[in-house]
Amino acid sequence: MGFVSIIMKVWNAPAHVRLCMKTLLQNTDDPFELIVVDNGSKPEVVQFLRATARGDPRIRLVENPANLGPGHANRQGVALAKSRTICLIDSDVLVPHHWLVRLVEEFEKHPDVKLLAPLNYHQTLSHPFGPDNSAEAWFRTKKENQRLSPLRQFHVYSGGLSIDEFDELMCSTHAQELAVQTCPPMFTGTCCALLDADFVASVGGVADPRFTRYGSEDADLCWRIGEHGGQVARTTAVYVHHFHNSSLIDNAVDPDAALRTANQILYAKWKQKLIGLVLAEARRGGTLKDYLSAYFIFQPLSHETSFIADLRAATQRTDIPDRIVWKPRPGVDKVPSPCYHAPIG
Repeated sequence: MGFVSIIMKVWNAPAHVRLCMKTLLQNTDDPFELIVVDNGSKPEVVQFLRATARGDPRIRLVENPANLGPGHANRQGVALAKSRTICLIDSDVLVPHHWLVRLVEEFEKHPDVKLLAPLNYHQTLSHPFGPDNSAEAWFRTKKENQRLSPLRQFHVYSGGLSIDEFDELMCSTHAQELAVQTCPPMFTGTCCALLDADFVASVGGVADPRFTRYGSEDADLCWRIGEHGGQVARTTAVYVHHFHNSSLIDNAVDPDAALRTANQILYAKWKQKLIGLVLAEARRGGTLKDYLSAYFIFQPLSHETSFIADLRAATQRTDIPDRIVWKPRPGVDKVPSPCYHAPIG
């Protein structure tokens, strides 16, 4: 396996940062460098990062005096990276043993894939210990166990299994297949993702500077990759666990408000392309309501932007609903929202 540059963004949430850093360093046996970009965290977190970096030559620490946003942090990390294979990871992700070598093996098998994400909970993936889908099960677990440590929350969710045991269970339960996303309108989150740095640089870089705060910069990245002929995919060869919005919660940032603003930026940039996709479906004679409900991104855009009014004006159709409700269908949109709007920690 080749050398990998891992880029981790940090903004407070010390319990999650400590757990993520500990498991990443323990469970990654393969050659890597870890570039940690701290976005103006409190002294407790900065001191922990400094001490950890002093004790491990694989770690390089960048200290921003204030929070410059996730996109800026990712651009800083990519600029410093020694490898052209980059792994973006949030600072509240729990990884199993040998996660990186398995991801890279899948990445190298598929040269057309320019961004590859591992398996994570989401609305189309069942939970092994209950009737809910895995995303519903996780968010319920987190809500009902807020006072527990992050690791204990995970153990409630995993039925007491370790991350290694749960990784083995989830990967063995699901076929070892590559789920390639049609980008746009599909996308995958980058809470943990491998990418081809040279290809990404050729399509505008890891993050468009227009996304200054939280959310949607990863959807934009996936769409730029897809528009330029690259593939975005998720593999079932690895399961990682993302705690979701840990830094936003710790810093009292409203995730919904942040995402609403980010989606408005996303729509302003991609409006013509998205309208064009719907017009192409109309020309094929498809049912627009079914088409719109099949892809996750159309739901928030219908709530938070002028997408519906623009569609009606462009199509002159009366069968476009006032609000779109995403209805995931197997094989259509396997990668919805859990980590695409959790950009830091």
